[in-house]
Amino acid sequence: MSRTRDEALDSYITDMLALEDHLDKALRGQITDFKDEHPQVVPHLEMINTKTRSHIGALNALTETRGGNQGKSGIAEAVKRAGATVAGLGAAVIDMLRSEKLPKDLRDDYTAVSLAAIGYVMLLTTARALDDAPVADLAEQHLRDYASSIMMLTQIIPGAVVAFLQQEELPVRGDVVPDVVRTVVEAWQSESPSLA
Repeated sequence: MSRTRDEALDSYITDMLALEDHLDKALRGQITDFKDEHPQVVPHLEMINTKTRSHIGALNALTETRGGNQGKSGIAEAVKRAGATVAGLGAAVIDMLRSEKLPKDLRDDYTAVSLAAIGYVMLLTTARALDDAPVADLAEQHLRDYASSIMMLTQIIPGAVVAFLQQEELPVRGDVVPDVVRTVVEAWQSESPSLA
């Protein structure tokens, strides 16, 4: 049995809603946990979480306007199934247990945000392929939000790694952080191969 156009779009939308919900919970927990020990990263995590919460609101509004196809109970059930699927992708990605050190938590944030970004690439592709401009516009904006979040995390993780190594009393050079950040930014800006 093949899916309808709306069912195809709705499945991606509910997957993204479930992922955003899990990411929101993880980020809120980290923000609370890091306020005392790592206050320098809290504003960055709050910026990402503000975007995540905005995405949740926009996705909820979108599911409400599209609700005529499935009804509220159908959408709620799809979100629940998507949540279970997303959680199964790897607890380390979105289940941010506080036993991890700051660099590993930030690495897991990077992984979860990257998962969200590629999810929006898939939603954007589906929406454009099925000529749904409002869904495509939303997916593109959310993708752009997470692209900037990925770059932000890329720039704060090297400092977190050095700080952790210093706490371990290793003889580290903290002056390498700007060079590492520059190298990473240049790597992402380098020319990528064209598949067209």
